[in-house]
Amino acid sequence: MLEVQTLHLIPLPIGENSWNQMDSALLNHSLQNLNVWVAENARTLRRFLSARKLGIDLDNLQICELTRDTDDKDLTAFLDKHRGNGPIGLCSEAGLPCIADPGSRIVNLCHKRGMRIHPYIGPSSILLALSASGLHGQAFTFHGYAPVKTEDLQEHFQGLNKSKHQAHSHLFIEAPYRSDRFLEMATKHLDGDWYLSVSSDLQGENERIQTRRLSEWKNHLNSLGKTPCLFVLGQPSQR
Repeated sequence: MLEVQTLHLIPLPIGENSWNQMDSALLNHSLQNLNVWVAENARTLRRFLSARKLGIDLDNLQICELTRDTDDKDLTAFLDKHRGNGPIGLCSEAGLPCIADPGSRIVNLCHKRGMRIHPYIGPSSILLALSASGLHGQAFTFHGYAPVKTEDLQEHFQGLNKSKHQAHSHLFIEAPYRSDRFLEMATKHLDGDWYLSVSSDLQGENERIQTRRLSEWKNHLNSLGKTPCLFVLGQPSQR
């Protein structure tokens, strides 16, 4: 009986300090046995594997790049080509695969083929920011990138104001050069008794996580610069 082919969901570091927490014999063993990959960015994958110094032949890797624009026909053809040829790895730029990235598409195709799916523990900026925020973690919504147009972001915030007392947190990411804009818009168009947690440079050398009422954030405008940030809006958990 043939062994069921496995798709390994391999996390990548999201900051300078990620690998110290991720490093394990199991993960390293899997990396050494993966020659076929689906990656959001092939260069990032090769750089990551090279840094591990595990004796992996980078020239022997077969890599299919998966972005939001990749056609499912190309993914299907890649899986067909490597059917039964050993395990396949999946990685993304987001740290933990399939969370806020297009990796779930390849996972779904592998489920349809009866393949085994094996996830590994790794960093997700979304979950790290939520767990460190002190705000409700029982129910939450990840909204992705905040609306780019000022009027759209204003309208979005005004809609959130209707639910500010619910036990529900709202998470956003933003392009680094728009982080200060997000903070300023939030203080203008959200009620001041919202709490906002800002996680910047997660797992990096300058990691900083701050949670304040929005009314207090008004004293800290233009304080984020161009550091990657994740924003959590909500209320503290209470008994």
